[in-house]
Amino acid sequence: MAYEARAQELEQRYAFFKTTLPQADYDRVSLALTALLKRREEGLVALAEVAAEKGDRKIADNFRSKLDDLSKLVLNGLANLLEGYKEPPQNLIAFRDIAASEENKFWEGLARCKLGETHDEQMLICNRLEEKAAIYGTHWSNLTQTEKDLLDKERYAAGKLRETVGKMMEEAVPAHSTGIRDALDAASKVEQLKKQINDKFKELLREAVKRVGIDPKKADQLLDLIEQQRKNIKDAGEQLGIDPAIMDKILEFTKPGNVFASYVFTVLSLAYSPLGAAAKLIGKGAKALLPVSQAYVDQCTSEMLAFMGGRKGVIMSFSTVRREASDYVLNNGYEKAKQYRADAVKAMEDWQNAQATDGLKANVRTFTARADEALTYWVEFMRKVHQAFIDKYKGILVESISTETIDALADRPFYEQWANGIDRLDLDQQLQRLYAGLYEIQGNVDRAFGAFTTFNELPLEGQARLQETVNQLDREVRAPATQEMQEALKTMDAARGRAPTTVAKAAARAAQEIAQQAASAGR
Repeated sequence: MAYEARAQELEQRYAFFKTTLPQADYDRVSLALTALLKRREEGLVALAEVAAEKGDRKIADNFRSKLDDLSKLVLNGLANLLEGYKEPPQNLIAFRDIAASEENKFWEGLARCKLGETHDEQMLICNRLEEKAAIYGTHWSNLTQTEKDLLDKERYAAGKLRETVGKMMEEAVPAHSTGIRDALDAASKVEQLKKQINDKFKELLREAVKRVGIDPKKADQLLDLIEQQRKNIKDAGEQLGIDPAIMDKILEFTKPGNVFASYVFTVLSLAYSPLGAAAKLIGKGAKALLPVSQAYVDQCTSEMLAFMGGRKGVIMSFSTVRREASDYVLNNGYEKAKQYRADAVKAMEDWQNAQATDGLKANVRTFTARADEALTYWVEFMRKVHQAFIDKYKGILVESISTETIDALADRPFYEQWANGIDRLDLDQQLQRLYAGLYEIQGNVDRAFGAFTTFNELPLEGQARLQETVNQLDREVRAPATQEMQEALKTMDAARGRAPTTVAKAAARAAQEIAQQAASAGR
């Protein structure tokens, strides 16, 4: 008997009532219990046979119907087990209710395993994959006839682009190199020029002090306070008690239009003018890239896309078919069959773990072993069907796309040769270097201009005059130069994004990328 463990368990449990019940009552309940357990076992055997079927017919409805009937039979039988008793003993009622609760959990757990549905899903995906293999085969035969009459036009457009690429840097590179050299040279002299201004200020200050004829001792003290102790000129004069009128004469050299202001303007122009000129030169060279890199490459891109229009339908169709095939195999192939079995096995394990008695656990083990025969059979069947499909379409519709498949869709060797020729011109790398150098020199120019705003060694009177000059040059030279640099950076960005190399590489990779995307989607 396949499921005797549960019958023995309940009958042994009922046997304890023999000494507490009248013989007639005991025998009547015992006979009813034995009959019920026999029908239970027969039903489980029949139900397990349905779960273990390996044929091509669906079993879910039949399995579910038989399971419903059998569970109702057992649970109703237990509910009516004590018929004939006017007032059954409480311990006998407890026996019945506990048995009914255990059985209810048993049958509910079996229903949750969905063994019939799993069987049908496994069977159906096997049959459908065989049907799909034939359909995809027809699609692939049609797709391999690639359009070839566009090749001459594609070659012409490719050659035209390559000839033009070599001219793109004729204006940009010399201007860029000269501008960077001049800007770096000017920026490197900032500290030197600042020292000259400081030294000139001290020289003019000493001359002004000597010219006003103050006591030599006070003159030395005044210069010491200003030069060594960094006192403002007026503050130093007050501290030494020098006549304010004399101090005004000393300060004449720091006023706008006087000798110090003129000197500062002349010296700062030595840095500002080259920096501004360098920035403008770089900007001009960068602008030379715009008509070629943007307009021409845009035109070429449009032409290439138009010429590849004949291939586009084939490539897009291939991508669609490959995606559908990969998706279908993923969702309905061997891995899916294994997942169906794994889910069912997990549900059966949960079913067993939920049982409260050894007899019920034994019943679960017996039933699941029988059911798993069919689950395992369909997994193995699908493995064979799946492998046959993979062997036929590997590298085409499933798994990593092969070089042969891509070559069947597009003239890849030509596009790769063309793209490599564009690469050897090193345009993208040159544009990257130009952009990086331009960005770096903009930072150097900013730092150089910024350095002129800090003259901490000068008294406030000198700093005020110097700042006026800095502000003037900033407006007249630096602001326009910075604008040129910003525009140049924008132009370089546009050139980098529209470089002819990107067109060549995009065309060379078109078929591969679509195929690789389809392969990725199918994994």
